[in-house]
Amino acid sequence: MKYRVNVESDTAGAASQAAERQLWCAVLGRAFDDAMDRVTAVSTPGERLKKCLEARQWFVLNGMEFRTACEAAGYDPDSLRSRILPMIAGPAK
Repeated sequence: MKYRVNVESDTAGAASQAAERQLWCAVLGRAFDDAMDRVTAVSTPGERLKKCLEARQWFVLNGMEFRTACEAAGYDPDSLRSRILPMIAGPAK
């Protein structure tokens, strides 16, 4: 028996996985920017501080949403967290 591989199907699946990974990398990047007080989506200082603190808590709490985002982006959550926590430890501006 011969086996055929549907190259088009495999290529589409790989492209879909790559796009999903890019999306989750963008989620992690946005959360990191927010935690570093590089918030751009809000206008008042109070809203900006709130977003910054929420993003920091997301990394600190190490919850299921954080872990799922890391794994979907192709990162080990514990390794990523150990690198990010020292960077966001300073006071929010």
